[in-house]
This record gives sequence, C-alpha cells and structure tokens, in this order.
Amino acid sequence: MESAIVNPENEQLGSLVMEDGNLQLAFSEGELPQFIIDANDAIKTGRIKEAGEILNEDTVGAFQKKVEIDSCRTAVLLALAKLLYDAGKLSEAERWYEKILEREPHAFVYSALADICVALARISEAARYRKNAVETAEDSEAYLLQYALSLITTGKRDEGIDILRRRAKTAPKDDRGAAGSILLWQLHYCPESTQQMFFDEYRKWAGTYLPMTVAKTSHGNDPDPDRRLRIGYISPDFRSNVVSTSFEPFLDGHNRRSFEVYGYGNITKPDEVTERFKKKFDHYRNIHGMSIGRAAQVVETDQIDILIEIGGHSRDNCLGVVALKPAPIQVDYGGINTSGMEQIDYRLTDRISTPAYMERFYVEESICLPGGILSYRPPRSSPLVGLSPAKQNGYVTFGSFNNSVKINSCTMELWARVLNCDEGSRFLLKFLGGSDRELQEYYFGEFERLGVRRERVEICEMCRSHFSHMQLHNKVDILLDTYPFNGFMTTLEGLWMGVPTITLVGEDLSVARAGLSILNRVGLEIFASSNPDDYVAKATAFARELDNLQKIRASLREIMLYSDLCKPKRLTDEIEAAYRKMWHRWCRKQLANATA
Repeated sequence: MESAIVNPENEQLGSLVMEDGNLQLAFSEGELPQFIIDANDAIKTGRIKEAGEILNEDTVGAFQKKVEIDSCRTAVLLALAKLLYDAGKLSEAERWYEKILEREPHAFVYSALADICVALARISEAARYRKNAVETAEDSEAYLLQYALSLITTGKRDEGIDILRRRAKTAPKDDRGAAGSILLWQLHYCPESTQQMFFDEYRKWAGTYLPMTVAKTSHGNDPDPDRRLRIGYISPDFRSNVVSTSFEPFLDGHNRRSFEVYGYGNITKPDEVTERFKKKFDHYRNIHGMSIGRAAQVVETDQIDILIEIGGHSRDNCLGVVALKPAPIQVDYGGINTSGMEQIDYRLTDRISTPAYMERFYVEESICLPGGILSYRPPRSSPLVGLSPAKQNGYVTFGSFNNSVKINSCTMELWARVLNCDEGSRFLLKFLGGSDRELQEYYFGEFERLGVRRERVEICEMCRSHFSHMQLHNKVDILLDTYPFNGFMTTLEGLWMGVPTITLVGEDLSVARAGLSILNRVGLEIFASSNPDDYVAKATAFARELDNLQKIRASLREIMLYSDLCKPKRLTDEIEAAYRKMWHRWCRKQLANATA
C-alpha cells in the first residue's frame, strides 16, 4: 500500500499544485508576476504573515488593473486567488474566484468558494457551492466527500451518509480505504450505531485496506528494560483543534531523562500551534507529503521503541504508516473505538470509558489509567463565574455549545422533551454557522415540529474570541449533552465556568461514555443519566433546584482545579508507567525468544 499521505506542493519555482480536487497548474517562465512567485514561496515555507504583506492591496490592485487591460490566462488568476486564501485574505480571495467564474464554470473554484464560506460561517451557501462543484467536475469523485459532509452539517444527514456509503464502494481503488474510514467516523454521530457494528466494520476495514503481510514482524531495538526509551507521537493533530488542546499539557510533563520524545506531523495546514508543538518535541519530523512507506522508514530509522498514534480514523490520519509496524510497540491514544488493526498493540483509556465488559469490542489490549485519559488546561485568562442566570431571569436557560454535526434527531427529541417539561425555560444553541439564516430556520423548524416555540430558542454564532466563548456560559444554567457522541471540550469548559452537563450514558457505546468519564472526575456523576427518561427527569429536576445549582456553580472551578482533570503531570506519570510496563513485557518476550 504505497501511496501519498497527501498531495504535496510542487517544489519547482513558478509552479503551483492545488490540492483540492488534485488540480495542478503549470506556468511557463515569466508568466507569473514576481509578487505571486514571492507569495507562493512565503506560503510554502510557513511565512503566512509575510505572504499577506506581499499580497497587499496596492500590489493586487495594480495587478487587477493590468488584467482589465491585458487579459491573462485563468490559471494565473487561480494562483492568485489560492494564495490570497492561504494568506487568510478570504474576502479578497472570494472576489478573485468570483471573477474566474465570470469567465467559465470551474469545479475547483466552486470548491474553493465553499471553503471560504465555511471559514466565514456561511454554511448553507457553502453547501450549494459543494453541489455546484460535483455537478461541474469532469470527475465528481474528487468533490463528493466535501459535498456529503456539507449535507450532514445542514440537516440532511441521511442523504450525506448515503453518498459516503456509495463513495466507499466506487472511489478509485487507492482512495477507498480513506473513503471507508471517513464513513465510519461519521457513523459515530448516528444514534442507531452500535459498538458491535463498529467492531465488525473496523475489523473489516483493516482486513481489506491494511493487509498484515506488509507489516514489519521483527525489530532490532535494544531490549534493555530500564534504558531511556524513544517515544514517537504520530498525528495530523499538531495544530489548533480540540485534540491538541487535550494532548499538549500531557506532552509538556514528559520526563526527558527517561524518555526521548519524537513527533511525526502530517499537518495539511500548519499554524501557530504547530510551531509551538515542534518546540515541545526533542525531535520533530514533518511527514506531510511523504509516501506511507517513506514515513514509516523515517520512524524506523529513528529507532522508535513505542509509537503512539493520535487521530484514529479522523481525516488525514496516519494509520497507513502504523500498518507497516515501524516500531516494536504501537499504541492508540484515546481512540473512541478499536482501530481494527492487529498492528496496534495497546490503547490508552480509562475504566469508565471502557468497562471490562466492553473489552471484547477492541482488537487492542486496553490499558486503563486510574485517573482517566482526559486532561484540561484552563485558559490563562478566564471570565469570572457569574451568578446563576435563572436567579436573575426568573427562568432556567438550558444550552448546548457542541459541534452541530453531533445534533441528530435523537438529541433534538431529548432537548425538546426537557423544554416541554419546563415550559418557562429557554434554550441557547451555539455552533459554527449559527448566524446562517437558513440553518437557523432548519433548527427553529425542528424545535417547532417537536412542540417548542421558536421564541424560546436562541441560536448564535461562534464567538470571536475564546474569552467571549467562555463568557457566554454565564447565560446558561445547565448544559444538555448530545447523544450518542457526547461533548468533550464543551463539557470541560462548562465545568470550568460552573455549568454542569446533563449527559446520556451509552451502556456499551464508547462515544456515549465521555460525559460520565468527565463528570466522575469532579464528583458530579449524578448529572449522568442511564436512559432518555432519566435524562429528561434529571434536567427538569435540577432546573427546579436553583439554590443547589448556584452552590455547584460557585464551587465547581475550585473543585475542578484540584481534580485529576487539571493535573496533567498525573496523566503523564500514569502514561509513562504504562509505557514502561509495555516495554518490560516486550523485553521479556525478546529474551524468551532468544533462549528458546
């Protein structure tokens, strides 16, 4: 299975490779203006701010006047628009892409405009551009994934899932593994999914796309049980996202005398967090654009003793590299379900997330950390925890700040039942695209269909700053979790701001056990429910206990601060102890094999 992890940018000066849709633009010498060449060089080397300065208003404006007088090839306009987008000049990029559409319809341009709309939270408009891209492209396969995902985020989940299912069967042979992986990830958000289904499907996926015959079966690592170990973390998530927020505090605490720490990043769009992560590793390797075989060779050359995969089946994952078994011990960090891969030996979890009776659903051996797998680093600057809004408003405000992809029919019905049982209550819903009028109308319509008047529901956009986002919790009394995919960071941030979350626990569904795992760490298991009726009953009961809610609100931050959640060194120590036990076991096996 020798294929590129991603399509790299061409390194030749005067040539650009557009990754989206595999569009490649080639230019003859002298065709590209020097400022475009300079901006491209800055983008490729991560100097985003410098690229923005090169693409200043005067320079781009002068070029526009030249184009109006002396027309140039569309490819040059595409190059400029793409660089403006990469430099973060979204409005300018949008105008240039629109100019290109005036010349001719182009699938790549529709797709690029959709990306811009998503970045500007115009989600419904983005979905229409995704559809245009599919309808315009000679090979629509390259654009079907984003179209399917756009359908899911605009309330057409079944239609989007159907497209993903078809794509997993009809995509080019080399792309079917990734297509199947994306489909399985999206099924985590569907209430009808079961743990048995995930176990069967991930095993089938691994058996089909990651044959064991390619895996390395022996390793020459020094089997000294107590030496300094080389630990490698391989991931697409060394960037600004929820995964890195949880992983970074743990990474900071590594004992560098006992562990030499390597990072292998498959980062499509590096950012300031990527740069920060690079400095936290003893050694950092950029594997973006490498073939799977080449990336595995880099890991093997570094003589990594334990390779930890972070990201699972999420997009741009590194499972293909792990499948080649470049390290003698391989571990899944915090994965929700089994990878399905025999090449991964262990998975790090906790006993709440993975009860003993659920271990039959995992190929990997589960290593349960006593203090839990999650960690939370409070923001450096946090708003003060306010008084309970109900005390001031005279009514209880429920809320959800989860990703909208987690909101399905089951979750909507739970929320509506809670609101219908407390007719004076309100609901605050926040997600990316919350200001999109069409999306608002969709959710208002769903609430009204379930008996909740729209004036009781407030839908708002993502906040401009993290501080503002945290401050918004002061408008909410109780957060209501999604099902089956519970909130992670949203629940942690709510607790930090004094707002508990009512969660519905899945007895044997891992994605529906995160809420309980988090609440358990701060002694609030009482907010976890065992079935839909219990969820509704607990939400409405706590809504009547305003004095109790205020006491919890006032004390939660301190409770959380002293809990295992806010002790990243605790997590690091437990994980390092687990690594050492894994290593001792491997060393004993090598000794036994040598003396057999």
